[in-house]
Amino acid sequence: MDKKMIRSAIKNWAFAFKLTVPVFIFFGLYLANHSKELTPTGFIQYDNVSYIAFAKQYLDADALHWQYANPFNDQELSPIYFQPQTLFFAFLLKMGVPPGIILIPFTIICALVCFRLMIGIYDLLIEKNEYRVFSIWMFAWGGGVLVISGILFHFTMPTDHALAGDLFALDPEHGWWGLNAGRALLFSCEAYYHALFFGCVFFLLKRKWLAGLILMFILLLSHPFTSIELIGIICCWVFIEFIINRRFLPWWFISGVTGCLALYTWYYLFYLNQFPDHRSVADQYSLNWRLGIYRIIPAYLLVGILAIVAIFKKTALSYFNNYATRLFACWFIVAFLLANHEWFLKARQPIHFTRGYIWTSLFLLGLPALQQLNAALKNKWGKIGLAGLAVVFFLDNFSWMLINSTSKATQTSTAYITQEHKKIFDYLKKETTNHTLLISNDELISYMSTLYTEAYPWVSHPYTTPFVQTKKSALNRWMQSGETDPAWAGRKVVFVLRKDGTINMQRLFKTFQVTHEYDTDNFVIFKCDSLLIKSP
Repeated sequence: MDKKMIRSAIKNWAFAFKLTVPVFIFFGLYLANHSKELTPTGFIQYDNVSYIAFAKQYLDADALHWQYANPFNDQELSPIYFQPQTLFFAFLLKMGVPPGIILIPFTIICALVCFRLMIGIYDLLIEKNEYRVFSIWMFAWGGGVLVISGILFHFTMPTDHALAGDLFALDPEHGWWGLNAGRALLFSCEAYYHALFFGCVFFLLKRKWLAGLILMFILLLSHPFTSIELIGIICCWVFIEFIINRRFLPWWFISGVTGCLALYTWYYLFYLNQFPDHRSVADQYSLNWRLGIYRIIPAYLLVGILAIVAIFKKTALSYFNNYATRLFACWFIVAFLLANHEWFLKARQPIHFTRGYIWTSLFLLGLPALQQLNAALKNKWGKIGLAGLAVVFFLDNFSWMLINSTSKATQTSTAYITQEHKKIFDYLKKETTNHTLLISNDELISYMSTLYTEAYPWVSHPYTTPFVQTKKSALNRWMQSGETDPAWAGRKVVFVLRKDGTINMQRLFKTFQVTHEYDTDNFVIFKCDSLLIKSP
């Protein structure tokens, strides 16, 4: 590599680092902006806890295995799952890295890699010009008109919220699903999935087939939603390229893509479905969380217009006369159909296929039109015109980050716990093993216990706990009438109960032979080394 290439690589990585600055700021404010009685856990979003809980199963298992079991079951079962990132997290835990310190650095590093890949993809498509930096910033952090739509919603529809509370009224989960590229990278493992996805696309654009295939395979092992999205896109593209020019793609690459599709089908649809606990979780996750036309329009309006203009400015036939634009078209079609698959299949979280992938495909399709728009705005209004375009493009993401990072946290959640919680987890860590059943009427204690203890909770994550409704019903029956579940018999059990009157402590002693172990201001802990259920 000559000096010019080295300088260019350094500049591109430095640019990628600048694009990552908003991620640094977001996490920095998360760590600092909270009331004094709260402690950040390092898990900014509810599901983030799961990623480290999965990894901890490697350390807590009775025997070393390359797969892990579901930590949200009520006991250890056969290890059946595997993801490369989970094994990496387990290695960090084994090295003594605390659970809450893993995901934020991992997210930042993966986001940096993503932005570097986005720069690479852009440079492959557009010759360097005066709008390069500006356009790549829009690629990284551009959005739609969701905030503008939220303002219109606030003033035209009956609502009890303040304006700030309605800015993301049309954005799923008030923006936490990340419908555009940059914001999706804030969700820990999503940055990792995106790095593999963008890396595969980047190498295929460069015709480095082996590298692209390897990244597709790693993504297949890493995440079911994103991997089938990428595999579906590449399969569609391979089929089209095979029809147009059979010699364009090497036969072994086509075979490799076919093999990835076959492996995905076997692992996710046949192998895992042999296990009743997994079938239960899969069924619970088959939810009709959908996008909806009222979200599609404001989320993709800007990039959608650019794509349409780019296609029809050049005529569709000539525009799709190269493999890159055909790849982006397949990308959009497959991603859009998967994100709306409830139209023709049983819904399995259709919105999980958004995560910025639809937005990115439209942005790439519309790149020629964006270059023309930049030039037209600068020629007519100068830098003020470009500044106006930047405000519109960046409004969604930076408004969301501003609202979510500057609002002072005052309540406990998976993102913040109290000293009281820490004392409880410290006690449980010493007093429990991987054969302990933890029963609690506090959801946060149950869920976070998978991180800080070896115990298995009776009810934890609302979707990843197998047979969750049955277990919730059993817990409710016990709290209301004292009726116990047969699965508790003979187990070493720890009860962590809120002192809020929902549990009759006298009944607990009458029902079980338990010992009172530990108290805090709001919780009481009982345990039994071998729970014997007494007759009523």
